[in-house]
Amino acid sequence: MNERINLSLPDPGRSRIQERIVGRCWIACDPEVMQAVTWLGPISIGGPAGDATAQAYACDACIHHLYAMAQADQIERDRPAHLLAARPRGHP
Repeated sequence: MNERINLSLPDPGRSRIQERIVGRCWIACDPEVMQAVTWLGPISIGGPAGDATAQAYACDACIHHLYAMAQADQIERDRPAHLLAARPRGHP
C-alpha cells in the first residue's frame, strides 16, 4: 500500500487549456496502450523504496471517473451528520 499520494491540478506554469497528446493513461487503463491523454499534473508517491515523482496523464474516460468520484465524495462530506451516519462512506 502506498504511504502517500499527491496529485495536484493544474500546474500554474501551464495554460488553462490542456492539450491532449498520445501517451499512456496512468489511472486505470492498460499501461501498454498508447491513446489520447491529458496531462493531470505532477504526482509524487512514497513507498518502501523511497519517493518517486513524474508527470501524470489520463484518458478522458478516467478523468471523468475521477471527477465523478471527487464530486460524490464532496456531496457526502456536505451532507448533514444525521444522514452520514445512516450510510457508510463511499457507498451508494
